[in-house]
Amino acid sequence: MNFYTRKQLVEMLETDEGFLVALEREEIIEIDAPSGAGGEFSERMLERARVAHNLVADLDVNLPGAAIILRLREEVTELRRRLTEVLAELDRRDRD
Repeated sequence: MNFYTRKQLVEMLETDEGFLVALEREEIIEIDAPSGAGGEFSERMLERARVAHNLVADLDVNLPGAAIILRLREEVTELRRRLTEVLAELDRRDRD
């Protein structure tokens, strides 16, 4: 897994550090890298920051709204993963 510094996130998102501070304040991103990882933020945090940036810049969503959208997006992804597992289990049982 890759980890990124604050400066790298700012560069990749083409934003300023104030935006990252605002994302942290809204608990959209958090420092989640283990010590010695070479960065502060995981790929997951980069993706959350990228989606939040797009929501704010392209759709004029405020940060609290972006936080809700991200949470719901992750819940839907998890539900899909679980549904896939359940369907696979049912398929296995059906074949047995």
